[in-house]
Amino acid sequence: MSTDYFAAFPILILLIVGGIFAYIFRRKDRMHASEAGKKPLFTETCAGVIGWLTYKGPFIRLAVYSDFVIVSCDKQYYLPFTMITKIERRNFLFRKGYRIYHTNTEYPQRIEVWLSGRDGFEAAFAGKVTIT
Repeated sequence: MSTDYFAAFPILILLIVGGIFAYIFRRKDRMHASEAGKKPLFTETCAGVIGWLTYKGPFIRLAVYSDFVIVSCDKQYYLPFTMITKIERRNFLFRKGYRIYHTNTEYPQRIEVWLSGRDGFEAAFAGKVTIT
């Protein structure tokens, strides 16, 4: 009697992919050291593009504080307002979001977030960063 190990292969792939999604989903909720004891002006879990990687689903956490922004996914990106040159509104089909232009060379140049709370996001940046 032979055992067909290939029958378990789809289950193994499903477990691995599910584990990767769970890992990324949990990592976005980590707090950056600069967030300790502070209350954000705006926070949302959303989708977006960081560098060349597109996060489709609630895998990015965006938090806007009085003097900096945290974009957290599999890594955390701390962006003081002095490093943000501008924020641009982006629309493509059903996605409505923002692209954050910054001067930090260690972070990916392309940071886009697709938010549902656009008014709250823009209110948190009022007078601090140019939104075009």
